[in-house]
Amino acid sequence: MARQQGRGGRRSVWHNTGQTQSRRQTMDFEALVNLGWREALVAIIALLVLYVVVVLLRMRRLKQPPPLPGAEPAVKPTSAAAAYAAVQDVEAGLPPAGPSEPSFAWNEPPEPIPGQERVEALERETAQLRHEVATLRAELRVVDEDLRAVREELQREMSQNRAVQNASPLYSDAMQMAMQGHSAADISEHCGIARAEAELVVALVRNRDQESR
Repeated sequence: MARQQGRGGRRSVWHNTGQTQSRRQTMDFEALVNLGWREALVAIIALLVLYVVVVLLRMRRLKQPPPLPGAEPAVKPTSAAAAYAAVQDVEAGLPPAGPSEPSFAWNEPPEPIPGQERVEALERETAQLRHEVATLRAELRVVDEDLRAVREELQREMSQNRAVQNASPLYSDAMQMAMQGHSAADISEHCGIARAEAELVVALVRNRDQESR
């Protein structure tokens, strides 16, 4: 029995030891996988950065103009100063040149601007239209004043006609009485008109009778 218990204890210890080792192997594998992904990402980022740097360097080289074949090297400052001094010496030996004629015709009118004629024509037409509009306004003002005068005259005539129409029956009676030989006082009293109007009616009837004779 003691032997069997000792064997069982050994088996359990071995079993536990195997489980622990398998767990350690699993954890080590996961750690390796995690480290592998991280290293892969870092490597990809480094490659991208390197690619961008190479592209920028190539673009910079392409932007720089290539040196022309047979181009002369830059002139040194000493040679430029010597050339300038030589030119000054040559110019000092030459006689002074007179005033040169201008290469452009300063006394001629400038060239016409494109479309200037069209613009001037439109300005003339606009000025003419403004003048015509001002003339029409003046004529309309005169016509308006004439219409106002005609309207006032018509109103005056209409008022006079109304007065005559209202007074015509009285004057017709006065004319009949004057033709019958009534005096101005009787006509004025009977028709209800003024004495002077009655006398005027009598005088008109007398003049008509005299003319008819």
